[in-house]
Amino acid sequence: MAKQQEKTSFKDKLKTIGMAFKYTTKRDKWFLPVQAIVVLLPFIIVTALVVFLSWPWFWYVSALFIALIGCMITLNTRTTKVISKEAVGRPGGGYALIDGMRGWHMTPAVAAASETDMVHRAVGKPGVVLLAEGGGKSRKLMSQERKRISRVVGSTPVYTFVIGEGENEVSVTDLRKTLMKLPRNIKAKDANHVHKRLTALGNALPMPKGPTPTSTNAMKGARRSMLRGR
Repeated sequence: MAKQQEKTSFKDKLKTIGMAFKYTTKRDKWFLPVQAIVVLLPFIIVTALVVFLSWPWFWYVSALFIALIGCMITLNTRTTKVISKEAVGRPGGGYALIDGMRGWHMTPAVAAASETDMVHRAVGKPGVVLLAEGGGKSRKLMSQERKRISRVVGSTPVYTFVIGEGENEVSVTDLRKTLMKLPRNIKAKDANHVHKRLTALGNALPMPKGPTPTSTNAMKGARRSMLRGR
């Protein structure tokens, strides 16, 4: 039974890597040329060393591993770039971009006034992060949400950001970088406890009924594919 689970897990990883690969290939014309260079360059270098410096042939094994690692790094980088561009200005695009970040507990639309005005929550080592996405209503919702959770989080730091392209707003393309630069204020186990308490508290408002934009689902799926395939 254990062997069967391992096989399934490996197949899932290959499947998700393939999904991310197809997603990026369709949207980034330079992705395949860059991947080709990343794959060929280690073998070209090793071939030159073998021919001119008489290096042993087993160095081709090292070239293979370097090529594989390079492919995964390129896939990660190019997919992130594509998702960032497509997330700009799309409802739910900010959450789709950060969903699945390691070390964070993400909860979408903990407060929402419409399908475009909402507040997302992220809990990690920096503390609690509230992300307002949408129009002016989202700012008010974020302020209300901060007051609502203050009695639950205690002394845990709470950060607030408005996702957008205007003044005093965080661009979608800089969102992941902004979260990663926050100081580490609490331990991982403390972040887990805070997340559980906030989950038990529930959402301030239910997510408005209606279809989630297809583009957001696609970006969210590609992001998960890339992360699972690491």
